[in-house]
Amino acid sequence: MRHEIWLVAGLTMCACGPAEVRIDETRGIPAVKGSTEVQLGSFTCGMPIVGSEVTVQTRAVSGGCELKFEREVPVIKASDYDSIPELSGATRLVQRIEVVVKRLTFTDAASQAPLDVATRVTSAQFEVNGQVVAEKATLTSLPKTVTLSGAALDAMKSRIEARSPASVATRVVLVLPTTPAPPQRLVIDYDTQPAIVLGPGKLF
Repeated sequence: MRHEIWLVAGLTMCACGPAEVRIDETRGIPAVKGSTEVQLGSFTCGMPIVGSEVTVQTRAVSGGCELKFEREVPVIKASDYDSIPELSGATRLVQRIEVVVKRLTFTDAASQAPLDVATRVTSAQFEVNGQVVAEKATLTSLPKTVTLSGAALDAMKSRIEARSPASVATRVVLVLPTTPAPPQRLVIDYDTQPAIVLGPGKLF
């Protein structure tokens, strides 16, 4: 009798609903990454640096010169809602979105040597949808997993639950000291992997 009670209890627990499903690179979600070369040879801090891919805004700040650039990076295409089985149904809601920050590096393009972050970089931030996911203090301990929250989460969640193409807004903010002088050409590389975690719910 006791065995039958435990068996019924176990079956009841198993019928409580589907578990969370993680959709990441193994399911076709692309990495959010990029490489940008910034020409610093004769730039004047406070003036924009126009490149072939992005325009870097600069301004003088305490500790040196701030460089900032932004990119919009696609994460989910319209066709993904048909090709990724976990996104094709209407019975799961976005529970959270995680971002694995794998790399954020700064390299002297001439020598191919990475900048010494301790002496050549005053501060650094990498943002996804306005949320800081990596900064100077964490660059030596990557990879790092960050869960998007608030407006950063809502921006993607609403698009996914409406079955619309979704992208993330990325921003790199870097402050280089005046001394030692910055390299003539600076390469900024970043590589992150978003993951969408779905759970029980109903979209419509």
